[in-house]
Amino acid sequence: MKYRYIALASLLCSTAVRAQYQMDLQHVGTVPLNYLNKESIGPKGKEIRVNNIYMEEGGKPVLPVMGEFHYVRMDHRYWRDALLKMKASGINMVSTYVMWSLHEETEGQQNWSGNHDLRRFIQLCDELGLKVHLRAGPYCNAEMQHGALPEWIINNKALVTRSNDPLYLNYSKKWYDAVFQQIKGLLYKDGGPIMALQLENEFVKKGLVVSHLMNLKKLAREAGFDVPLYTMTHWMDSEYPKGEVVPYGGFYIETPWVTNHGKMTPPTNFEYFTYNRLSDNIGTDIIKIEGDVESFDGSKNDSPFFTCEVGVGAPTFYQRRAVVSEGMAGENINLRLGTGVNLMGYYMYVGGTNPRGEKNTYGNGPYFGYDYQAPIREFGTLGAVMKETKKLNYFMNDFGSRLAPMLAYLPLSNKNKDNLQWAVRSDGESGYLFVSNYLYRYDRPQYDQVQFKLKLRQEELTFPRKPVSIVNKSYFLWPFNLDLKGVNLKYATAQPITSHQDGKVSSYFFFEDDAIPAEYLIDASNIKTIQAKGAKVSKEKNRYFISELVAGKESVITITRNNGEQVKLVTLTEKQSDDLWKGKTGQNDVVALTKSSLLVDADKVFITAEDATQKISLYKSQGLKAFEDKVYQGQKVQQLEAAALELGPMHDATRIQVKTGKVLTKIVDSSSLAEVSEATLRFSSDKTMKIYWNGKELSPKTVGEYTIADVKAAIRSGKNEIRFESADDGASLIAEVELLYKNGVRKVWNTDNTWLSEDQKPVENSENQHKPARYAAAERLGLFEFTLPDLTRGKDEVRLELSYFGDKATAYIGEEPFTDSYNDGTPWILGLSRKKEELANDKLIVRITGFGADTQEIFLEDNFDRIKSQFPAIKNAKVVKDYTYSVNE
Repeated sequence: MKYRYIALASLLCSTAVRAQYQMDLQHVGTVPLNYLNKESIGPKGKEIRVNNIYMEEGGKPVLPVMGEFHYVRMDHRYWRDALLKMKASGINMVSTYVMWSLHEETEGQQNWSGNHDLRRFIQLCDELGLKVHLRAGPYCNAEMQHGALPEWIINNKALVTRSNDPLYLNYSKKWYDAVFQQIKGLLYKDGGPIMALQLENEFVKKGLVVSHLMNLKKLAREAGFDVPLYTMTHWMDSEYPKGEVVPYGGFYIETPWVTNHGKMTPPTNFEYFTYNRLSDNIGTDIIKIEGDVESFDGSKNDSPFFTCEVGVGAPTFYQRRAVVSEGMAGENINLRLGTGVNLMGYYMYVGGTNPRGEKNTYGNGPYFGYDYQAPIREFGTLGAVMKETKKLNYFMNDFGSRLAPMLAYLPLSNKNKDNLQWAVRSDGESGYLFVSNYLYRYDRPQYDQVQFKLKLRQEELTFPRKPVSIVNKSYFLWPFNLDLKGVNLKYATAQPITSHQDGKVSSYFFFEDDAIPAEYLIDASNIKTIQAKGAKVSKEKNRYFISELVAGKESVITITRNNGEQVKLVTLTEKQSDDLWKGKTGQNDVVALTKSSLLVDADKVFITAEDATQKISLYKSQGLKAFEDKVYQGQKVQQLEAAALELGPMHDATRIQVKTGKVLTKIVDSSSLAEVSEATLRFSSDKTMKIYWNGKELSPKTVGEYTIADVKAAIRSGKNEIRFESADDGASLIAEVELLYKNGVRKVWNTDNTWLSEDQKPVENSENQHKPARYAAAERLGLFEFTLPDLTRGKDEVRLELSYFGDKATAYIGEEPFTDSYNDGTPWILGLSRKKEELANDKLIVRITGFGADTQEIFLEDNFDRIKSQFPAIKNAKVVKDYTYSVNE
């Protein structure tokens, strides 16, 4: 049936191509601009104002690229590294939650130091030239318990959270005051980076949205927050304080919160070009239809189309463990740009690890790991989605100021989702064509004989020159009438990425993709010569048509203008575009191709990869070759290995006995601010025994070679007595009590020579020290101790890539949780060198639990082995090391 559907769809496209792919933009007019903040805020020449369509900086349109990075979820020693990677990949604004529960776990005891040092984080952003969008709450969500409202607020019966309750507002005011004291002097108006403040997240209480948001804004301003932009995340309800607070949208293609009983979820509405910003709609009153085209009526638009949660990665929830591909990221960004987004905000851009509290874990699961399959992952590695994300980031950096004032126009044919999806953003003369034939996890038909015809104010453009096929999984954007330093690019069937300026030479980088040959039509005005080695250049009246080029590093079109200035067009392959990086050293542009990650720090270029030999191709606008290849080779470090020893139950316990007597006892102290979440007694004895916990007899059960009892209900905070009684003298015993606390700490009490006999004398070690080799199948538990290489040598990062069979796993260093994972079949990456001080004193222990027999309700990828993952085991453990080289210009 699938193939019949594809053939039919292709036939329909072929017979209706002219009607389906044309758009009349002759009457596109100037949109009236209504400014939300009447006064410009910020340093002279960099003042920020926001209108109903876009943001201005220094009076010029900008299209910011914002990435979410939660400072408190990362070791502060690595903040700079992550921020540099963000900047290198095209991010120019950092969004971060200020999580109340993590800063004030206990009322009146606030922590603003170390990983909680908000001020230092903001200062780092400032040092690196990154603006900051502060998401101060009080409520955040962020996959945190209670949305990061402190538990002592949640448990306060005298107030109603997230409401206009006076007591809740009083507490919120105290919170805003506390946050402001940390960032005082760092607001944008003071020359600092903080230019926006989020007040609430996904607030949908009917009848309260406007009043509550205005109350929070009032409190924030009274605390001292005076910023160009106040925001809220908003996709559940069309109500918001118009003209006062800008609603930010969120668009997730992968939706892990939708379990769908373990099956694939259908495509979301957001996988098509549509004006539907919210789950309901924005309201038909601001949509204008003329002919076969719909657009926003900009004059009635109250707020610009800004986003803060465009999902390019996705979290792993227990019931849904999707592994996202890089294509999902590219599709989502392309769709958002095509429908008019003018601030691209990603969630998450940098993964992290939830800190443990004194009382609780704060993540909703996994409790610590917050990797999010983000462009920059939990321990600093680059995610699969980075390749597609950064090339579109660079596009927004270099071309966003021209794109931002352009409204989005959608053909009505898009409403039939079986049709090819496309959109145009234009001012009536120039713009961009966006096309998407991509669905996440589903196939689309191929569309043949496709051309696009645009009626503009002064002309009609039809491109490509010959009809092409749009294949399944395609998405792209093409420019038309793009001004390239005085050269008018009439159109290109290659996607623009970025630019490079070197004196009188301006270079622009494109890539050819999706089986569509690259061609360029260029206005011949003011052009002296065009050279295109290996391509066909045809002069047609007052235009040049360039075709039959072979994409690659040396595919350079050199245009010399009458005034001697040059414009170069470089056409890369799609694969090469994945390896493109852009940066600046001082005032000099750097464009490079490398499979390594690249960053610029203190005007020095560095490349990093897990390979001792690395290659970089640096673009040179002058000379015979466009790219200069350099190879860096270092001494590969040998013997970076990790050995995993499988531990059985009671592995650290000693078998003890009494020569005479029938009783073995121990007083243990379970005192902790955290409650116990799990407590298991495991033991083996050569005689039948009764077990008493605080005087109450337990009812254990035998599993394999040993006996277990759930003792959670019997444990009390403080002193606990464990008592074993045998009917006969001289019993031997080996036992452990494993405690898992609600803050993630794992403690184990073992039998040893501190246990006492009935006469309160120390017991003796038994001659027989037999221990069970493995955990019983009924427990579905595996415990593994790792022997690691010396982590104190060298500065580069060392990681453990761990693949395992099982359901979920937690890594511990001693008693302390390191991070955790819900198994999705991909390697679990642990940043060992980030914990080298702790690992110098304690072992790395990984505790894995297996699946039950029925996993039907859990979404797992097709290659996941559900049967083997009932029985915990280590599949593979590999230690990898970074190698970093300074690239000399």
